[in-house]
Amino acid sequence: MRILVNEYCGHAFQIELSRELAKRGHEVLHLYFADNHSTPKGNLTAQSSNFRLEGVHIAMPFRKHSLLTRRKADRAYGKAVAERLAAFRPEIVLSANMPLDGQKILQRAAHQHHAAFYYWLQDVYSSAVRFVFRRKLPLLATLASSWYERLEKNLLRNSRGILCIAPGFAGVVRQWGVPNERIHVLENWAPLDEIVPTPRNNLWAKEQNLPARFRFLYSGTLGMKHRPELLLDLAKRFQERGDGQLLVIAGGAGADWLREHAQGISHDALRLLPFQPYERVTEVMGSADVLIALLDAEAGAFAVPSKVLSYLCAQRPLLLAAPSENHSVTVVRQARTGLAVEPEREAFLQAAESLLQNESLRLSCAVSARSWAEEHFNIATIADRFLDALRVAPQPISVPEEFELATL
Repeated sequence: MRILVNEYCGHAFQIELSRELAKRGHEVLHLYFADNHSTPKGNLTAQSSNFRLEGVHIAMPFRKHSLLTRRKADRAYGKAVAERLAAFRPEIVLSANMPLDGQKILQRAAHQHHAAFYYWLQDVYSSAVRFVFRRKLPLLATLASSWYERLEKNLLRNSRGILCIAPGFAGVVRQWGVPNERIHVLENWAPLDEIVPTPRNNLWAKEQNLPARFRFLYSGTLGMKHRPELLLDLAKRFQERGDGQLLVIAGGAGADWLREHAQGISHDALRLLPFQPYERVTEVMGSADVLIALLDAEAGAFAVPSKVLSYLCAQRPLLLAAPSENHSVTVVRQARTGLAVEPEREAFLQAAESLLQNESLRLSCAVSARSWAEEHFNIATIADRFLDALRVAPQPISVPEEFELATL
C-alpha cells in the first residue's frame, strides 16, 4: 500500500512504525512539522527506497502559544501537507497530533483524492483548547471549546477509522457518535532498540559535569499542563538540604516558566538544559536515578504523557504525578515501575522522598520497567495490530454536505 503518515510532532515511536511498515514492502511517506521546536524529535536520518521522511515548513513564523497567529499557522501546515498528499497519492492517510484547523484541510484533501483517512487520536484536542483558554482568556473558554468540539466530532465521524491510544479516548469517541466498528484501541509505545539501559555515570553525564548527588530527571516537552511548579518545589527542597539534584531537559511554556522562577537556585540543585540530540537520549535518561512525568488534574481526560513509555525502556524507576484516571497511571501501577500520585505538592514531594530513601524499591521498579517494555513494545507485533486495524475498515464513508461547509 501507499501510506502517508502525517505525524505533526516527529515523535520517535511513530517514525519507528513507519520504518517497520516500509520494511514490509509498503511505500511510506512520513511527514512532520519541521518548524515546531517545542517537542523533541526522533531519528530523522535513516531512509530507504520506499520510506521517505520529510520535515514540512510553512511560510510564516510559528509561535505555538500565540492565540493570535496559531490558527493561521496550523492552517498553513494543513495546506502544505495536503499538497504533499496530492503529489504522493496515497491509498491510506494516517494523521496524528494534528491541530484541528490543519486536520480538516488534510481530511478534505484525502477525501478528494479517494484516500482512506485514519484519525490517530493522541489527544482530545477540544478539551485541550478548553484547558488553555481557561487560563489565558477565560471569558472565551466555553465558546472556543464548543466550536472546536463540534469540529472534532465532525472530523472523527468522517474518518474511515479512529486509532485511540487509550480506552478512555475510545469511550469519548463512542459518545460522539462514531460507530464502534471504526474504533480501535492501539496504545502508544517507545522504541526498544533506540532507548536502552546505560550506566548512570555515562559519557553524557561526565560531559555535563554532574555533581555526585542523587538525580531526578524530567525530559521532554514541559507545558503548563505538566505542572512545572512541582519541579520548582522539588528543586527548592534540594537547595535547602543539599542531597539531590533535579535535571530538567525540556522545551515549552512550562520550561520557560521554570527558568524564570528558578532564579537563585544553584546548579547543584537544579540544572535546566534544552532538548539534547536524539542519539544522546539513552545517556540522558540513563544518568538519572529516578525519572519524572507530570500532568495536571484537568488534563487527565485529554492527554497521556508518552514520555512515561520512553522512561520504561531506560530501565529507571518512575515518579508520576497525574490524576488517577489517566491511562499513564494505570500503566505505571500495573507494571510496578514506580510511584504514581495525584498532581499535588505534598503527595509529589513525599513520593520523591520515598524513592530517594528506598534503594530496593528503585531497583525493583527499574527491572520491572524494562521487562514491561520488552513485553509490550515489540514493533513487529505493534505493526501487525495497525495493519489489522487498517484492513478491517468498513466501506468508504460519504461526507455530508454540512460537514464540507463547516470545514471551509
